[in-house]
Amino acid sequence: MIRLITVLIIYLVSLVSFSQTKFDKSMQQAFQLMQENKLSEAANLFERIGNAEPNNWLPYYNVALLKTRATFSMKDTDKVEAQLKEATEFIEKAAAISPDNSEIYVVKALINVAKIASNPMVYGASLSGETATLYQKAIELDPTNPRAHSGLAEFEMGGARFFKQDLTPFCKKLQASLALYDSFKPASKLHPNWGKEHVLEVLKSCKSQPKEEEEGTVTVKVTAVNVSGDEGVIRFGLHTKETFLKIPLMSKKGEIKDGKATVIFENIPAGEYAITCYHDKNNNGKIDFLENGMPLEDYGATNNVMTMGPPVYEDAKFTVQNKSLDLTIRF
Repeated sequence: MIRLITVLIIYLVSLVSFSQTKFDKSMQQAFQLMQENKLSEAANLFERIGNAEPNNWLPYYNVALLKTRATFSMKDTDKVEAQLKEATEFIEKAAAISPDNSEIYVVKALINVAKIASNPMVYGASLSGETATLYQKAIELDPTNPRAHSGLAEFEMGGARFFKQDLTPFCKKLQASLALYDSFKPASKLHPNWGKEHVLEVLKSCKSQPKEEEEGTVTVKVTAVNVSGDEGVIRFGLHTKETFLKIPLMSKKGEIKDGKATVIFENIPAGEYAITCYHDKNNNGKIDFLENGMPLEDYGATNNVMTMGPPVYEDAKFTVQNKSLDLTIRF
């Protein structure tokens, strides 16, 4: 009986070893297809591996990554939408297997970046805040993940480029991420270890980035004029309709002096916007509320239309055209 049990154990161990070896070989074959630029074949193989290994997140992760990357060279927006829908489905499968995974959050953010790149007018405002949050979550889950840091820096760089801002701070963040790439050790040869080559390419553009202002951009100066008390700061947010009362396009904090706080939003393209602000008395980065939902700190919005409840975009909106603006907000 003991001999029989021993033989059975050896048999089971050999099965497990065979299964792992088969998985490894299949994954390596898929990576080889990627190196040969046979991306569709690689994605199909990763999908088959995922179906055969339903408890492993790596195959589905790689399908999502490949499908997302492919969209950056596509011009047909309908095909991009369809491809990114599939990528989302696969990355959600990976997330169901490994829910608190920094690498998966990076790909979720990259899917949003691809959507914004394909149709900035539709997705630029609505997905910007969510994308930054996904990268920040990836950093929180694994502060050593270089793809999370470089992805966030490059995404922020894209927003700065849109607003004609200096890219130097973001180039420095990208440069700093190289040290993380050099020290990063993947869990295995099959785990994510990509991104450094792309960062090096982006950094080349940093060296040749011209510093110039284009016509048609203006500054928007805004002052909160009736601040009660000098403690804390006034936090301002510049919004479009899509971001209103969510994560702003741009945010600034103003120091309080003599009951006033002023900030300037620079190089704002022509368009429709609204600005909100609140008195962050305890400087904790958020507006505080009572248990019944009433705010504990003063708040306001452009045009100073104050009603019961939070500000309304239609009341607070203003138009940027071809000259700078000087606005005031009263709490």
